[in-house]
Amino acid sequence: MESKTKLLNTKEVAQALSCSLPTARRIMQREDFPLIRVGKNMKVSPEALREWMKKRRV
Repeated sequence: MESKTKLLNTKEVAQALSCSLPTARRIMQREDFPLIRVGKNMKVSPEALREWMKKRRV
């Protein structure tokens, strides 16, 4: 099983959303956010983040 899935951490999410770390943490804790918990760490797949962002465009 060679496929390695890259998961984004809070800092990378903040960069992708152009927001601060505290704001990224609050967004990642939303119920509709595709969050993956790895222990205490919050992660998200890049594809899920793109899809989530697409659904929220006005």
